Formats: sequence, C-alpha cells, structure tokens
Amino acid sequence: MRKRLWLSVGMLAAGASLLVAASVAGSASSGTAAPTKLKTGGTFKWSSTTDVDHIDPSLAYGTLSWAFEYATSLKLVNYPDASGAKGSRLVPEGSLPVKISRNGKVYTFRIRPGFRFSDGSKVTARNYAYAITRQLNKDQQGSFAQFVTDKFATNIVGGAAATSGKTNKVSGVSVKGNTLTVRLVNPSGQFLTQLATPFFQAIHTKLPLGKEVVTVSGNDLPSAGPYYVSSRTPRRGVVLSRNKFYKGKRPHRVSEINYSIVGTVQTGFNLVTANQIDRGTIPPAEVAGVAKQYGVNKGRFQVRPRACTQYTAMNTASGLFKNNVQLRKAFSYAINRKAQLAQSGPYAGTVWSHLLPKGFPGSLNRQVYPLARPNLTQAKKLAKGHTRNGKANYWYTSDSPASVNSLEIDRQTLKALGISLETKAFRGFDIYDAAGVRGADYDIAQVGGWCQDYPDPYDFLNVLLDGSGIQSENNVNLAYLNNGSVNKKLRAAAKLVGKKRLDAYGKLDINIFKTVAPLAVISTSNTRSLFSNRVNPKSLTYLGVYNDWDLAAIALK
Repeated sequence: MRKRLWLSVGMLAAGASLLVAASVAGSASSGTAAPTKLKTGGTFKWSSTTDVDHIDPSLAYGTLSWAFEYATSLKLVNYPDASGAKGSRLVPEGSLPVKISRNGKVYTFRIRPGFRFSDGSKVTARNYAYAITRQLNKDQQGSFAQFVTDKFATNIVGGAAATSGKTNKVSGVSVKGNTLTVRLVNPSGQFLTQLATPFFQAIHTKLPLGKEVVTVSGNDLPSAGPYYVSSRTPRRGVVLSRNKFYKGKRPHRVSEINYSIVGTVQTGFNLVTANQIDRGTIPPAEVAGVAKQYGVNKGRFQVRPRACTQYTAMNTASGLFKNNVQLRKAFSYAINRKAQLAQSGPYAGTVWSHLLPKGFPGSLNRQVYPLARPNLTQAKKLAKGHTRNGKANYWYTSDSPASVNSLEIDRQTLKALGISLETKAFRGFDIYDAAGVRGADYDIAQVGGWCQDYPDPYDFLNVLLDGSGIQSENNVNLAYLNNGSVNKKLRAAAKLVGKKRLDAYGKLDINIFKTVAPLAVISTSNTRSLFSNRVNPKSLTYLGVYNDWDLAAIALK
C-alpha cells in the first residue's frame, strides 16, 4: 500500500508506542540519539530496483518515498532522530508546543520562527495550511485524505466539502499571522500522530494545487527539513541535497544522498559488496552468506523488525471473488505461507495470517489460518462449487525473482483448487497505481503489503477494509471491501480509547479474517540492510515508526 504500501524485502525492498496524550509536551525540535562527533560531508549512494511511488509530498506513500520524506520534511510535530522508545515520542518541530481546546476539537499551532525552505523563503503558518488544503483538494486526490475526513474518526471541518470539489478551501483551517488553527468535527486521539506523517509537512505555495510534481530539478520542490529533493527523474533516481538554510537541531551529515535504480537485485548486491555504493539490495539466496560473513547487527548487515504485514489482495468488488467468501477462505487455507516467505530468504519475517502485525498495539497472537503448512483438504472442501469459470486474473510485480517465484507458488496453489491464472506483470509501485483505480479488473493482486503510518490499529483495519474510504484512484483498500457489517464494527472501534479500543480491534481483526477473508495474509516482515564499509555503523539510527533507517543521521567514515 503505499507507507503504507510496500514491496516486500525480497520483492524489491528498500509505519512504537501507543497513542500520544491529548497534548504534546516539550520545547525543542527533534534531537538525535546518535553520537554527535561523526564525520560530515560526502555522498551516500543507495541503489535498489524500484522507483518511488511518488515524489510529490501530497502523494508519496511508499516505504521508500517516506525514507526521503523524513529527511526532507519539516512537520508541525515529529518523531526524533532516535531508535527505540525515544524515537516513538512525538515532539514539537515546526510548531511551538501545541494548544488543544478543552473539548478536544480545536488545535492551535504557533509556528516556530527561523525555518526556511531550500530556496531561502520563510516557513509560515500558511505553508502548513496549504499542506492540508492540497491534501484535501479533489483534483489532487491526496493519498491521506480519507484519514482526516472520516466522520467516525478524525474529521477536519470542511474537509469533505474540499474532497468532493465543492470548494478549494478547507473551512476548518485558518491562519492568523504565524498561527495555524485546525478545527475538528469531533475529538480525535489520533490527530497529532496523523499530523506527523509527511503529508502535512510545510509545503511551499509554489507547488501547484491539484497537480502532481513528478520530475524535479534544482529547487522545483523546495523543502524545509535538513535536505531537499534536488533531482528526480522517473525510473532513474532521486538526489537529496543538504538544505543550506536549515538551522534546526536535526542531523544532516552527508552533503548528498544519491538514490539510483538498478536493473536487478544482484546488480545492487554486487555494487554494495564492492563498496561502490553504500546501501544495496540483497538477493534472497545471498542472505545466509551475508549473515555468515558480516554477522547480524554487528556492522554492515543489519536486521530490524518492522510493523508491516505482507498479503495478497482478493478483489471482492468484481469477478471471481465477489460475493464468494467460500473461495476467499479456501485461498487463505491453501496458501503456502512458509514457501512464500522463503522466497525472500532468511531473516525476512514471520509467517502470519491476520492483518495486525505481531507485537503491534491490539494485535492478538492467534492465527486464523495454518502457518506451518497449507490445509488443502479444507481448502478444496470450501472451494467446491465456488470456482465459477475456473480462471483468475492475477497481477504481480515482475522485477525480482522472488516475486516471480511467488507467482508460481500461487499458480500451483490455485491449480489444486481448480483455478488457472491469467497473469499481468508490473514494475515496482506501478502495480499500486493500477490496482488503486476503482474498477481495476484483477481478481488477485500480489501487492506486497502495508506498513504502519502511525502506531494505532485504525491505520491497518479501518484504512484497508472500511468501504467508505474507497475513492476513484489512489485506493489502499485493494480488496475493495465494502461490507456494511464490517464498516459498522470498524467505526464503532474507532470511537473507543485506551484498552477498550485495543481489545476491540484485536478481536475484530481475528473475526474479519475468519468470516470475510478479504486478504490472504502471508507474514510480518523485517528490514534487512547491507551497507558498504564506508558507512559509520555508529551513525545508523533505525526509526521504528518509519520502519527504515534515518538518512539524515547517516555518516561516512
């Protein structure tokens, strides 16, 4: 899904704590937990086989693009450049401490002075107001719009009118001097964590309203964080340069971050092992050897758990799986989770069968479908009489051996149920652009999975499975599930707080996959990274909320 749609580690790989309190304390912008006496300067070179989904901050939603966004953005509130618990605690950044009204509906942000965009212009309250306006603009089709126009959860006053095209202004967002005020229809315990996503960073008003920025050169896309995107050529790469006007406390060690796209996973691996680039891809077949050569978490090879779930989407709105819960359950019983996960090699993750990741707030350590081996007997029993024309339109990503191998595993799985595949290949995140259009004609989409935007079960269950969020494009509900009973239960859970909220979501997660089975969940995942010997391992800071390494903190030897 974009952050989070992700492409699994083996399929091209490059969302902590519970909800924050009603106000954000603290007086300083994000600090760093990494050592301060580290070398500055130099170019950090990074290669992989996939392009970013988008570079426009109103649309960028992939795990890869969010790594860049964290390095370039200046948010009202942010997570510090630190690993562990410290990195999951929100602190003010572009704003001074936030004021929240007693009824929990009005948020007031006084913008911290002194920040500038990479073109030298000052950051003001108007830049944050523009970020919200641009996200909610009908023509923009912002990737996060559904999160903040949900009448059952976070709902910005006037947001729905903007997304419907009735107005280009959001009535609940106002600016007076250097103060930003945002009014909500109802209180929301998630709003501050949602504001910490890159969509609501300070956005330069030169960016067009309702039109995506695709190709970047120079200061076409000014940013106010430690870095800015100085170059982006689709299918070739992205360059981040240091923002010379940045005076904040966040680290910005290397002078440039150069991301390039290589043709194969093996190419990226060869380059990083030869120290010609500083972070590269790892073919699944090479992982065991890398772990033996460098050790795990001792230097060049690093493994970290991430709040991500890998799954295959079944289209419940049309075709083979529409009104066919028996066949959806059959696929989930028949899928070979261990074989699928094995395509990504050792240390890739843990087999799993429901949506909330292992260890995530609210997640239950219970399974709905078999993990160790498929239950073909039960699958065939369920599928009998429900295979319709016996054909499935199967979409997959073709630019890694792991993805192609996963296709072949599914082909054999479905053949055992009496279903043959008609396949369609995509490169990288192109599959999300195609699958996210209402009316997409796939039956099964091998889409990788979803990583947290912020640590709350709403971000998985409501976002991916509530039918009210389906829009004409940029969908993340790739099962296209719009089940009245499920919608009602998800909305009821969203109104709860504390332990009751987490308990309700945990039970609902299990129940949805037991009774409706909209997705075939395969595993949770890890981030596996191989660095060159030029990278100082003391500078490596893993951001649990972002499920990736902090580019701004990296230093070379």
